[in-house]
Amino acid sequence: MVLRVNTLAELLHQRAEQNPNDIAIRTKVDGTWTDRTWSYVRDRADAIAAGILTARDGALELAHNDVIGILGQTSEDWVACDHAGLSIGLQTVPIYASLPAEEVGYAHVDTGIKLVVVDNADQLEKIRSMRDGFTFFDVDYTADQVQLEHIVVIDPTGIEPADDWESLADLEARGASKLDEMRPEMEKRRAEADPQETATYTYTSGTTGAPKAVIQTHRNHLAMVDAVEQAGVMNDRMREGGLFLFLPLAHSFGRLIQFSGPAQNMPLVISAVDTLADDARETRPGFFPAAPRVYEKMKSKIETTVSGAPPLRQKLFGFAIDTGKKTVPYRTTGKPLPPLLNLQYTLADRVVLSKLRALLGMDRAEALLSGSAPLDKEVHTFFQAIGLDLLEAYGLTETAPGLTSNQPGDMKIGTVGKALPGVTLKIADDKEILAKGDNITQGYLNRDEATADAFDEEGWFHTGDEGHLDEEGFLHITGRKKELIKTSGGKYVAPAKIEGSVKLLPIIQECVLIGDTRNYCTALISVDPEDLKDWAEQKGIPADENSPEVRKVIDDHVAEVNKDLASFETIKYWTLIPPLSVENGMMTASLKVKRNVVHDEYADQIDEMYQQKK
Repeated sequence: MVLRVNTLAELLHQRAEQNPNDIAIRTKVDGTWTDRTWSYVRDRADAIAAGILTARDGALELAHNDVIGILGQTSEDWVACDHAGLSIGLQTVPIYASLPAEEVGYAHVDTGIKLVVVDNADQLEKIRSMRDGFTFFDVDYTADQVQLEHIVVIDPTGIEPADDWESLADLEARGASKLDEMRPEMEKRRAEADPQETATYTYTSGTTGAPKAVIQTHRNHLAMVDAVEQAGVMNDRMREGGLFLFLPLAHSFGRLIQFSGPAQNMPLVISAVDTLADDARETRPGFFPAAPRVYEKMKSKIETTVSGAPPLRQKLFGFAIDTGKKTVPYRTTGKPLPPLLNLQYTLADRVVLSKLRALLGMDRAEALLSGSAPLDKEVHTFFQAIGLDLLEAYGLTETAPGLTSNQPGDMKIGTVGKALPGVTLKIADDKEILAKGDNITQGYLNRDEATADAFDEEGWFHTGDEGHLDEEGFLHITGRKKELIKTSGGKYVAPAKIEGSVKLLPIIQECVLIGDTRNYCTALISVDPEDLKDWAEQKGIPADENSPEVRKVIDDHVAEVNKDLASFETIKYWTLIPPLSVENGMMTASLKVKRNVVHDEYADQIDEMYQQKK
């Protein structure tokens, strides 16, 4: 039964009251998958909340709407701490574990964080370093500007005792001992929470400047939870396998899954990027959300493996995929298969496709969801062909995080689906996508100018993306206003679709299209070392990105991509660069390319491509 609550403060407690013994979280403990019930998670959250309100030295006193931060990886502890803070009227700030100290410090100053929960010793040192002052985007911040009063560490291994921190276990134990004393205050705060109050500040990626703290209310998040349930993106049939959660909880995409668990009484299956593949096979989730790159890599792994298989297996795979592709027009519209195709598909499924789904751990997945970046049509078709409903959706941090989604039996490949329930879309004269809905933010913290720019006089939120709605109401994304490339010939090029096509080659990690103010387009390409190693082993050649064999494969692939492009869009030259990452500053924490940074870093290589003649 779906909960209808007014605030996130009530969400966990009402679910635990209705279904105390149902599974809330499935997580690995000492290598073994372990189930936690809703009553267990609620009791942990209550103990943590009481511990926050009764600091060990009696000095910490967090008032209603004070701010706490959570810095770490997705985990059971994160979920419990988040619900704990929300349940006592605190505003939570989720922070990516991969961010450098100065960006973490900026979030603390910007939002006024007073208490922060961190993963481990490394994150503790990051917090300690920023408390002395720091510089971020050429602005100096002093120690006096950091309001942080206390640090809580989830895993205290190797940390020397000190006055500025305590372990989560100690805080939780103290809270449990004070729970009866603190319960009236906790219940009062929970009851006084207002749907229109700020629940959390979630930062945008900051690809071109200092990140912005998006104000997200209780109502924003709950409107989105209700919308995906009404649209059928999540349904009761997913309950047995649960909702797979490896996405960072510092991202609104991950938070949607976190809050949908208690709202729809579905277990959260906690995983991580490094163990994703094994965890999926072991848990066999009912719902799997991810960014397009995950699906690209899954497809690549399968095809690389098949390329090294005996000829008969390759032929069976080809037959099964070809047959599966013939079913896609029926699967996406909910129409029954014609008798002969149904017979062919049944055979293909029995011999090949069902085994592929099991290999991925998706044999009981009711749906897969793709968001945060464009999904290539070829990748989308592949997953539909092997019998998995991959739903492409669209939204932003500012929309908590959805606006549209394809839906089971009502999807169109190449689009991001129809407006979610409660969302209204409009296409402006300049093709920008505008939106209204209860899930949409009221603006940005401390950024009045940015807030004013994001909304027009009629209250429409300006997404910054361009697109159009077709006659059936499906939204087609055609580009991003600020990322469109304009060649010297006056032609506009949308880089995302071209970069996505280039990245379909299994060994390519990233592609950055160049061409703004230039007379033709070029590309910077990075190779994934792990994928190159697997691919090279199958081909029996050295795993060297500069070898003639590898360069020819990339060149041939780029030529194939160019065949489907207008002449002014085609990639005339490309050059290899090292892999892009958060650590080397080339990508945001949500794995979006920082185009300006990449352009500046590889300016010489770019200039060389434009000094050639073709």
